[in-house]
Amino acid sequence: MNSWEQPRPVNQIVLLGASNLSRLLPRVMATAQLICGRPSRFLVAAGHGRSFGVYSRVGCRGLPGITQCGLWEDLVLEAPGPTFALLTDLGNDIAYEQSPEKLMRWVCWCLERLADYKARTVITGLPLFRLEQLTPWQYYIFRTLLFPGQSLTWEQALERVRGVNQALWEVCQEQGATFIEQRPEWYGFDPIHILRRQSAAAYHQILSPWKTSGQVSPLVPGKEFRWRWWLWFLMPQYQRLFGFDCYRKQPAGVLPDGSTISLY
Repeated sequence: MNSWEQPRPVNQIVLLGASNLSRLLPRVMATAQLICGRPSRFLVAAGHGRSFGVYSRVGCRGLPGITQCGLWEDLVLEAPGPTFALLTDLGNDIAYEQSPEKLMRWVCWCLERLADYKARTVITGLPLFRLEQLTPWQYYIFRTLLFPGQSLTWEQALERVRGVNQALWEVCQEQGATFIEQRPEWYGFDPIHILRRQSAAAYHQILSPWKTSGQVSPLVPGKEFRWRWWLWFLMPQYQRLFGFDCYRKQPAGVLPDGSTISLY
């Protein structure tokens, strides 16, 4: 291979989520490559407040629903290696008062598309145990801060989270995906965001089902932070900023090992 040629990816990694995935994306990517190998072809649909099925806006930035973004057109059927997928951060649509039935239709749509690529898919449950620990007034404070303008009551939110968690477990059993139940020690005062100090252990466990044989090697913390700041400045294929439609050709960047990252 000539020195100017990039190495071929050995896998295709699809990451679908919202604020946890955005906040901890360097950690998630490093952990994924530790388990699956490198270089990789990353396709990522994330973003604070991201919905799986409808347009959402946080501050001055708007993003299409994950099922509506360009990622699905850019998946490679004849990928150079296996395809791995993660669906996480599924609680925003409950806060946006989308029905559990509609959310599950979006999840099933994603699973059906990923099955076309024989993806090894992991889905995380919702942190029900943490929400159950909230008092009603704490819930109202978090709802006002994180999802202003929404009116879902604490009782309604708990009922929907319980129903979605059960439905996620059932659809994983039916479609061969892996359901990962989130652990109490991953969360602190914030009921929906994984603690940074717990992120290495959390995503090591979440992504471990991608390992086909043997034991997953222990994660060496910190290596991904050499390029994390650069990663956060990459632009997605489409976003709406201050009322203007903004487009960026993908992949948005190339990592030092030759991995490509496309954002949607």
